[in-house]
Amino acid sequence: MAVTLTGSNGLFTRLGKLFKVVDRVYTHQTSASAGLAAEIEDVVDEYNSADMQYAQDFTLKDANLTWQLASASIYTAVSNIARATVIGMVDDDTTLNAKNLDTALDELFDQMGTSYDVKGNVFTITGYDDGGVVISSGKGYYITSHRNGEGKTFQNLRADVTKLICIRDAQVSGTAGRETFRMLGEKAISDIRDPGFPGGYGQNNAISVSDPSYSQQSAPGKNMLANSDFEDFSVADTPDNWTLVVGVAGTGINEESTLAHRGSKCLELLGDVSGTLLHLKQQFNTAGQSTVKIRPETRYGVSFWTHRETGVTGGVLRVSLKDGSGNILDAGSAALSVTLTGDTVDTWTHHSFTFSTPLDLPAAVVMHVELTTALTTTKKLYVDGLQMFRMQHLTNASSFHIAVVPGADDFIVDDEAKITVAKSTTGIMQTRLNQFLGLEALGKQFPYQEDGSETAADSLIA
Repeated sequence: MAVTLTGSNGLFTRLGKLFKVVDRVYTHQTSASAGLAAEIEDVVDEYNSADMQYAQDFTLKDANLTWQLASASIYTAVSNIARATVIGMVDDDTTLNAKNLDTALDELFDQMGTSYDVKGNVFTITGYDDGGVVISSGKGYYITSHRNGEGKTFQNLRADVTKLICIRDAQVSGTAGRETFRMLGEKAISDIRDPGFPGGYGQNNAISVSDPSYSQQSAPGKNMLANSDFEDFSVADTPDNWTLVVGVAGTGINEESTLAHRGSKCLELLGDVSGTLLHLKQQFNTAGQSTVKIRPETRYGVSFWTHRETGVTGGVLRVSLKDGSGNILDAGSAALSVTLTGDTVDTWTHHSFTFSTPLDLPAAVVMHVELTTALTTTKKLYVDGLQMFRMQHLTNASSFHIAVVPGADDFIVDDEAKITVAKSTTGIMQTRLNQFLGLEALGKQFPYQEDGSETAADSLIA
């Protein structure tokens, strides 16, 4: 058997009727032409300066929010009915091990699979593309991800502007490259009756800068690779912990000690007449390379810096995570190819990408740094500050991911930047499900489609 989802007595049909009540209340609360605030304004407009005290005595305009909340008192009943309907219908179909919302939703999502879904919310967030967003004139960058560990877009994000501000640097007590930033969000609204629900994140928490000089760390935000800042060369021109796949140490792959991004050394790749596609790799969970284990269904970030010298007129560098057979993870998304002519000459350029690991991890997970298009003959490319880390959440498991990476110059107290989250498309069913079932707090979201092919359409709210 399966829970009836749409049609007569279907779960979403019932919830749609219920959420239509919410829509009518919301219109009453907010409509600029016929809503409560507009009607109050019409009342006040009927009084002149001589008798305005008749209306002012009741502070109509000052009590807008009070009236808005009062008009939504039915929301408690809506929430209770929605929760009871989900739990009851799922339990009627499949006797639940525990008759609660969390367990019922897990069973419901399993049944929905990829056959039933709702319209997806679509958010834009600064810092999610290659390179991220600069902080304080090039001292570093922040990078973000609006996808979860399964690679799915977060559905219950909040429209918000979060300020990142450095509160601890190396000038007094910190470590350069590992400074602390405070994250301050806009006011959160917990009352589901409030027309502004859920507001911003309202957080006041801290994040440490992700330093590439960390080595083989498993904690969120700390570098999992070994010697990926390319500081250690026990054998000349061969970076420790790395395997040379294509290229010869001292010829195409070299140690560079005069042009590092941070620290004292970096990796140099040199083009030759043969068009050699130079290639290095480092395997995880492997002695002598990186001993850190990769986790399934986890969001990771990769950050690195490149510097092309004058005269480099061709070449593509790819940094990627592959399995033992050479397949790039996350359906090919665990990679970034840098067309070197897109970088400014003789300047360090930051690059980054994020990806999700599969539920069924491959036996081998390997970091690759390789040329997929050869460098210009006799010309040099430098790579430094490569790191990979588990992405950190802004606040909870339903919020976006974030990392801060250092630049060539150290952060200092009061360096700052802003992260903006905006909703570009609203899935009304998904939004109401979050509001009245408390999905964000549960770390859950309904299966969704963003291409208009959803089966539990917003039109059911009628």
